[in-house]
Amino acid sequence: MDDENIEFSIIIPTFNPDYKIVETLKSIKESILFFEKIKRVNFEILIINDGGKKIDFQIIKIIKNIKIINLKKNRGVGYAREVGARISKFKKLFYFDSDIIIKNNTLNVLYEEFNKSKNVGSLGALQSYENLNSEYTSKFVCAKTCYGFENKPQIIEFSAIHSECCIIDKIFLRNIGGWKFYSKSGGEEFELGHRILKSKKKNYLTKKTSYSTYYENILIRCNKIIYRTSNYLPIFLKRKKFESEGAFATNTQVLSAFLTLSQITLVFFSFFLQINNIFILILFILNLFTEFNFFKFIKKLYDMSYIPFSILGVYLINFSIILGFFYGLLNLIKKKLIIK
Repeated sequence: MDDENIEFSIIIPTFNPDYKIVETLKSIKESILFFEKIKRVNFEILIINDGGKKIDFQIIKIIKNIKIINLKKNRGVGYAREVGARISKFKKLFYFDSDIIIKNNTLNVLYEEFNKSKNVGSLGALQSYENLNSEYTSKFVCAKTCYGFENKPQIIEFSAIHSECCIIDKIFLRNIGGWKFYSKSGGEEFELGHRILKSKKKNYLTKKTSYSTYYENILIRCNKIIYRTSNYLPIFLKRKKFESEGAFATNTQVLSAFLTLSQITLVFFSFFLQINNIFILILFILNLFTEFNFFKFIKKLYDMSYIPFSILGVYLINFSIILGFFYGLLNLIKKKLIIK
């Protein structure tokens, strides 16, 4: 064992957790035991209950050094993460969502890679293809989330902090203003990631470790996308560019959503005007072509039988993005009117 003493705080924001948090803690315990074989480890685990029902204190028996912080009001995951950062006693902060299963090497890999990476602001683990949810539509959400990273190098630059499984320095986080928060979850990771980039540091993802999660069903994901898109909008208007990696907020995703909006617009006006249906068909084919690589990924991950539902899934996601865009645009207009 190395004589170096490693210290870190693990922060787990949660709201009305179920059995999943037990599995999360068990995986963290195994990862700590793995780390302790290599280094001397001193740690704390802060579970931030964001105004939800009381957490069963039996979970503190799963692993030592757990502290449960009960917040009086639900103010969103960003606020819970910020509370965790402020009360933590160590300089290195790990953030884990309460419904993920990390690998045995996750803590060790993230800590070591963070310390040796140049100009690092945050470092996250990449999500695995393993879907812990057996619900049919969650397979699409899994594929959409994982798509876009399969042919990338071991270390990937990204604009957002990978908040569900990551490490960041506490002092650095405080110096750039900490976590912002929204009433509805979504957008915090891009907002903080944008400030990390503005500070001339990088957000990285590593493929040297990963985590599994319970991918939600498509209706829950669509609801989240509406609010996330509305929160992303001001950020991307400032950046004036979209993502180059991943499946969301990329140039391809924007083009696909635009083609979907064009089809919806033509269908709507076809009730009042004579519009040749061939134009709608052309847009549909163009949309399929835009998502062609994603459908290839679906075939590789599952099989051809899942392609038809994936086409429907793409349109549901795009429609949610469109709603989120107009909702966000309306919010921006309201803010400008209030300022005036």
